[in-house]
Amino acid sequence: MSPLLIALRRFVLVVLVLLLLAAVAVVVRSAQVRGRTWEGVVAATWPGVVPSDAASVAEGARLARVLGCADCHGERLQGRALPEALPFAEVIAPNLTRVVPGYGDPELVRLLRHGVRRNGTGVFVMPATAFFHLSDADVGLVLAYLRRLPREEGHEQATSFTPRAHAAIAAGRLRPVPDAMDHGATRVDPGTPDDTAARGRYLAHVACSECHGTSFEGGMAGKAPPLAIAQTYTDEGFRHLMRTGETPGRRDLFVMDDTARARFAHFTDAEIQALLTFLRTLGR
Repeated sequence: MSPLLIALRRFVLVVLVLLLLAAVAVVVRSAQVRGRTWEGVVAATWPGVVPSDAASVAEGARLARVLGCADCHGERLQGRALPEALPFAEVIAPNLTRVVPGYGDPELVRLLRHGVRRNGTGVFVMPATAFFHLSDADVGLVLAYLRRLPREEGHEQATSFTPRAHAAIAAGRLRPVPDAMDHGATRVDPGTPDDTAARGRYLAHVACSECHGTSFEGGMAGKAPPLAIAQTYTDEGFRHLMRTGETPGRRDLFVMDDTARARFAHFTDAEIQALLTFLRTLGR
């Protein structure tokens, strides 16, 4: 064998070894990120109360609709596959009818508000940054509903990360939800029915910031516009948008069409008016 061929073989071998070591390093780093816990950062405590009366359970079911629980977890919250939830990963949202009974109330609140599971690790897919602002009263109503879900057959939670997903996690481009949150931030005041602007600000944070950003300046890589655009709507036009996802010209909007029909149609008229009142203050 010629010296040149020997040198080439050695070079290829070195490259393969380096690639293998790099792949191992990526997987190890990904495992470290995914295995990080927030036990000491987010305590499983909650001062609220879970009501048990039928009216509260019904209101909790309405709030769960507005918040989009069924969007990810299925119509009966039985779990479902989320093909576009994470880049380069296969995600199945858990069956809440099986998961919820295994959590205590404070643990469920920590999961909702902080994206931290019972074992202390962080979730990758859940709008905890929006749910963080849920008031104690509204959290209690949602839990009242979740606690009374009938057990359903459905998907078991499963997330399968591809090599590209591991690389994104290792590089910090894909992070657990709690890693991107300020867990000590002040929650938005839920307001009162009489203070429509404050109430609308609260509703915008818990229901709109997931797509439009926490400052409401737009998101989803430009697909969700700044919410100041609501100032161009009349009261009637905005109500129609929130109920149907259609502009006054009856044009369906990207994502908003399905979101409005599945979620925002469950807003009350007073909530829609409060939301519009707040959105009209943006940029002023």
